[in-house]
Amino acid sequence: MYGLILTLHVTLCLGLAIVILIQSGKSGGLGGLFGGGNEALFSAPSGTLFIKKVTAGLAIGFICTTLILTILHSHRTTRSVLQRVAVPQSQR
Repeated sequence: MYGLILTLHVTLCLGLAIVILIQSGKSGGLGGLFGGGNEALFSAPSGTLFIKKVTAGLAIGFICTTLILTILHSHRTTRSVLQRVAVPQSQR
């Protein structure tokens, strides 16, 4: 379960980074990296709405998987670091 959520989380991270880099900002962004073929889809008003919805969906998924991973990890570790490390006994 933890590995599946972690894989989904990494996939969402990569997808979110790609979608953010594709968006054209004030200076053009990296939208032209793909040969300008994406200009027809992303330059139209419906295209910008589409890319904003994809970005919002990926961001919500990223936040949800972050919270789920935090909860799952807190239930996985039941001992503290001090309990795992053996303390040397002092000799008298």
